[in-house]
Amino acid sequence: MSDLPLSAPTVVPEAARTASEASQASRIHRLGPVLLLAHFGWLLPAAAGATLIQALLSRLDGHAKLADYAALSGIGAVAAMLANIVFGTLSDHTRSRFGRRNPWILGGGLVAAASLGAMSLAHGFAALVAEWLVFQIALNAFLGPLIAILPDRVSRADLGKASSYVGAGQLLAQSLGGVVAGFFLAVPASGLRWVPWTLAGAAVLVFFLAPERSNRDQPREPFSPARFLTSLLPPPDADFARALAGRFLGILSLAIVLLYQLYTLTDYLHLATPAAGRAIATGGLVTAIASGAAIAVSGPLSDRWGRRKALVIAASLVMGAAVLPLALTPSLWAYYAFMAVGGLGYGAYIAVDQALMAEVLPDHAHRAKDLGILNLANTAPQIAAPLIALAVVPAFGFRALFAVAALSAVVGALCIGPIRRVR
Repeated sequence: MSDLPLSAPTVVPEAARTASEASQASRIHRLGPVLLLAHFGWLLPAAAGATLIQALLSRLDGHAKLADYAALSGIGAVAAMLANIVFGTLSDHTRSRFGRRNPWILGGGLVAAASLGAMSLAHGFAALVAEWLVFQIALNAFLGPLIAILPDRVSRADLGKASSYVGAGQLLAQSLGGVVAGFFLAVPASGLRWVPWTLAGAAVLVFFLAPERSNRDQPREPFSPARFLTSLLPPPDADFARALAGRFLGILSLAIVLLYQLYTLTDYLHLATPAAGRAIATGGLVTAIASGAAIAVSGPLSDRWGRRKALVIAASLVMGAAVLPLALTPSLWAYYAFMAVGGLGYGAYIAVDQALMAEVLPDHAHRAKDLGILNLANTAPQIAAPLIALAVVPAFGFRALFAVAALSAVVGALCIGPIRRVR
């Protein structure tokens, strides 16, 4: 009789722990592929669309293409930043039989796909701006709730693996985005007509393959405009601010080059448009191979180590170093070196950055809103990069632009180091 109390504690907790770990592993391996496809689905049309829209603007008015793209991307980015926070907050407060995130994911994805497809029919700059504005608002009604799935449904021990799934989808989209853009570069309207439907497919996929439970029985604060506006404010948290700044500067370092890779190839490397299209497609494949290798290692490694910051800092520095060959010589090999080295850094970055951002959140009750604010660091570079290019390139040339990109990555890495809540 005396053996029972001694033996029970050694067996039952171990069995429960093993069962819990097995359940978590099964859950992440079911949810992970859905996250991969969802992030692939939205980012492919966004990545390809940026280059295709630049090609459309070159046809509308080649002399004003830099200023027109800066205006277009700036207006869209402001709308995207606000929409991400607003729809993230709305999803935090949503109660429905389909949960709080999935209704917004489905509706936003379908509207975004339709509005980007409509850009293929635009015949003037004003129409492009209007349709791009609708696309950015709807995309962020989809994206704000989507990024909250990680802290909502993934345990801390699996955040690195989940982040790798997200990163793999984003990488594949970025890489194939270059291939797709290169394929449709001569007929950009046709590209814009077809590529958005991966976004519609992603929205449907998440809604049906990653369903949420009904949350209609959960309590909700009474709505008031004042309370809603207050809830949109960022949390007064130093670690949160450091993470936001570090992500913004890290993403900016690549955005400065990638948003203008077509103009880099045609105006800095002096390639003809067909040759530039082939180079963009090849560069996309180079990035896919390099980033894929980094993603496969970095996310799981951060889970095993229980550390995120060191990997994110190292990845930022690698992204900064990747720009240096282009700054030194206007050669095609330097462009490919940037795509390869930058791909390694970017792959490691996105494989761990999502996990770091999920862990740095100070308030679990407002996850989607806070992640929406952190997601400003993905959107704001779309405003900053064109403005920086517009200020730097005409006065100082592309080499100075690449130097700014490298400096941005280094300062971004310095912002991540002092974060205390994440190891």
